[in-house]
Amino acid sequence: MRILGLTDMVIGEQQLGKVLKNTFPGAEIRYLKWPPTARDVFSKENLNIEKNGPEVGIPIPGILETIKEFDPEIIITHFAPVTREVIEKAKNLEIIGCLRGGVENINVEAASHRNIIVFNNSGRTANAVAEFTLAHMLVVSRNTSIGYNALQNGQWWKPETHPSEIYGSTIGLIGFGAVSQKLSERLKGFDVKILAYDPYIPDEVLEEYGAKRVELKELLSQSDFVSLHSRLTPETQNIIGEAELKMMKPTAYLINTARADLIEREALIKALQTKQIKGAALDVFWQEPLSKDDPLLKLNNVSLTPHLAGATIQTGQRTLTLLFESMQEFLKNHKSRSIVNFKTSEQKKIAATMKLVREAK
Repeated sequence: MRILGLTDMVIGEQQLGKVLKNTFPGAEIRYLKWPPTARDVFSKENLNIEKNGPEVGIPIPGILETIKEFDPEIIITHFAPVTREVIEKAKNLEIIGCLRGGVENINVEAASHRNIIVFNNSGRTANAVAEFTLAHMLVVSRNTSIGYNALQNGQWWKPETHPSEIYGSTIGLIGFGAVSQKLSERLKGFDVKILAYDPYIPDEVLEEYGAKRVELKELLSQSDFVSLHSRLTPETQNIIGEAELKMMKPTAYLINTARADLIEREALIKALQTKQIKGAALDVFWQEPLSKDDPLLKLNNVSLTPHLAGATIQTGQRTLTLLFESMQEFLKNHKSRSIVNFKTSEQKKIAATMKLVREAK
C-alpha cells in the first residue's frame, strides 16, 4: 500500500506520520508540504479555495512528479488542494481522505468520474462548533461582547432595547447535520422550540432531536434565533439575502458559524444598520482576515470572532483519528457514512473492484 500525505502549516509530517504508521502498518508513505506558512496567506488561500475550488489554490511543489513516480493508492490531505490533474495522473489512486469536515479543496467531480472514494472527516468539529454557536447566541443576545468593547473604550454603555433570553425561544436551524444535532442536545435545558430546514435529513432524525421540519419561509418568520449550519453549495449560496432578512422578526438574531457566503453580505450589513433585525453573530467572513475598515466593526448589534468555532484541543485530537477510523470501517465493511461522493449501495459495488479492499481481507 502506497500513501501520499499532503501536510501544511497546521498538520505536519510528524503528526500525520505517527497516525498513518499506526493505522496502516507496513504501508509505504511519502509526504509533500503545501507551501503557505504565513498565517495571513494561509487564511486567504483557504478562503479562496473554499469559494472557488481546488484548481485555484497554490500548487504543491513536486506533486505531479511524485504522483508519476510513486503512484499512490491513497492520498491524505488537510487543507492542501487535490486538483483534477493530480487525480487524473494518479493511475492507481483509490481513496482520497480529507482531514477537514469539508472537501472544498478536493476535485470531487474528477474523483467520482474515476470511482475514487472521497472521505471527509465527518463530525470532527461538531462538538466545538455546536458549543461555539450556543456561546454566540448568548453573547449577542445579552450584549456581552458589545458591553465589554464599550468598557474598553471608556463607555458605560446601555442597550437601546432590553436584551433577550434564549430560554423559551424558538430556534431555527438551517441545515441539520452533525453540528445542528449536537446544538439541539445542548439547547434542551433552555426549553426551546426547534425548527429545522433541511431537505436531505430524514424525518426520524429530526424527531430524535425534537426538531420540527418546516420550509425556509416559516423558519425565518417564526424564529427568535436563526442559525446557519449548511454546506456551501450553488443551492445554498446567499440562502439568506435581502428578501429572507425581511422575513425575520425585528427582534431576531442571525448566527453564522458555517460559511460566510451563505449570507448576502451587503443585505446583512444594511439589515443591521437599519435595525431590521436585532443583531447577528458571525465567526466567518467574506474576506479573511477581516479588514480594519469593514463596516461590521462599526456596528453595536453584532458579535464577531475570527473564525474560531472549530478550533479546540479536542478537535485537534479527533482530526487525526476519526478519518482513519472511517477509512478502516470502509475497508472492512465496504461502507462508511464519511464518504461524500457515493451512496451506500454504490460504495459496495465500487469496493468489489478495489485493490485496497482485497488487501484488507
